[in-house]
Amino acid sequence: MMPEPSTVATTSVRYAWWRKIRYRLSQFFRGLRAGVDGGDEPFADELLSAQELLLFQRMPADAQRHSLRVLQTLRQGAPVPIELAVAALLHDIGKNAARDAGAYLGLWLRGPIVLAEACAPQWLARLADARPSPSLRYALYVQMHHPAIGAAWAKEAGASALTCWLIAEHQNKSWLADTPETVLLARLQTADDMN
Repeated sequence: MMPEPSTVATTSVRYAWWRKIRYRLSQFFRGLRAGVDGGDEPFADELLSAQELLLFQRMPADAQRHSLRVLQTLRQGAPVPIELAVAALLHDIGKNAARDAGAYLGLWLRGPIVLAEACAPQWLARLADARPSPSLRYALYVQMHHPAIGAAWAKEAGASALTCWLIAEHQNKSWLADTPETVLLARLQTADDMN
């Protein structure tokens, strides 16, 4: 006897939700052990301009390690254009806006925020406050808008238009067109999701 379609859909949604939680928990524990070893710094130095490297170095160690893993994952596939490589290293730089304002957006907070974003995005959007301050509400805003913040910073640092677009769109999964740019975006998103 086959289960009813609504039962299958509900089970599928629950499984997808549990997989997302399990993935975020594993990402959190990897972040606890994160560090950038001496061999990684010259690697980033080869790809980034001096201004871009300053942005990369401002990120906490767990974020730097995550970005380096994203790039390593990309390199396991097809060749990686420089614009994509730079976007991989800088895609989360916008999260530094919280720290700049004195708001905590560290590892212990990012995981729960990401889970809340997945479960109750409207609730989180109502709590977020765009005014820079050392508050949790500003940290929520930064987490939700770090792609746009990071793209603006990358542009100021002299990153290419394509790199800035990839950073700005790295969490936007609604692109349907199959263009060279969206193919690169899909590669970045897949590597980001894997790490």
